[in-house]
Amino acid sequence: MPAGEFRPVGPVVVLTAIGLEYEAVRAHLVAPRRTVHEETWFEEGEVTGAERRVVLGEVGAGNVRTAAFTERVRARFAPRAIIFVGVAGSLKPDVRLGDVVVADKVYAYDGSKHVPDAEFARPAAWEPAHGLVQAAKHSLRGSAWTERVRPGLFRPDRRPEVHIKPIAAGETVLNSMNSWLRERLTTVFNDAVAVEMESAGLATAGVFGKVDVLTIRGISDGADGDKGPADAGGSQHIAAAHAAAAAMTVIAALPGDDSGGSATEREPGPHGSSTEIPPRLRQINRADRKGVVNAVQHGNQTINYGSQATDR
Repeated sequence: MPAGEFRPVGPVVVLTAIGLEYEAVRAHLVAPRRTVHEETWFEEGEVTGAERRVVLGEVGAGNVRTAAFTERVRARFAPRAIIFVGVAGSLKPDVRLGDVVVADKVYAYDGSKHVPDAEFARPAAWEPAHGLVQAAKHSLRGSAWTERVRPGLFRPDRRPEVHIKPIAAGETVLNSMNSWLRERLTTVFNDAVAVEMESAGLATAGVFGKVDVLTIRGISDGADGDKGPADAGGSQHIAAAHAAAAAMTVIAALPGDDSGGSATEREPGPHGSSTEIPPRLRQINRADRKGVVNAVQHGNQTINYGSQATDR
């Protein structure tokens, strides 16, 4: 692309921790094709029913791995957003198996200071990009998003609900109602409704890489001692399918066009009219001859001569 012109915004990257989460997302991509970057494998495709480019990768479990992986995809794909999709354990009785949680805050619960007779919590917390949360709130209202769930992957007793609430992330698999970790989450992180192992790493990398991130999780167990029977009953597959359907709905609803096509947003105008907003584009500036800078913005070219170097 010539310097001084605009470049389309990058894809949405979707990351998962384990294979069944990966397959749940992949089922929504049209003609996925393999991309290998420095021995890391990805698949690229478009969201079913939307011209939205998605890059999919499988990270493995844990916040540290997720942070490193997130930085790698940021550097390789320059994404408009990175969304982590997977399963989680519930911390609240009204957040039930099969429900979807979109994290409007992420806690890293592991930080603490230990002294001889006490432990003092030193948590970290992040809020995701406002625009991504807004897209989730509006696109996941009602039950229309569940049309993306593949047949047979609903719980037989109820339709899933969406909760836009905080999530706690650490390095421990919680499967007890009576453990020290459960007590800590209840007393220190009381507004967290689910627990998992990757979102703190995602959020950290998002801050350092200046990229928008979001976590979407399906509830696969109650983190209550019954994880084994729940998983054996297929709850992970159902939770992953619900999370993937919700994530694809959010991605399809994102404003703008990252494919370089002619799609536009529309902004409300006076008396019910609307004004088209051109697709979001990235500005490219170029230095040219003796300090001259050419830039194009909103169709206008700007030339800034700046300080002039002398010829020798």
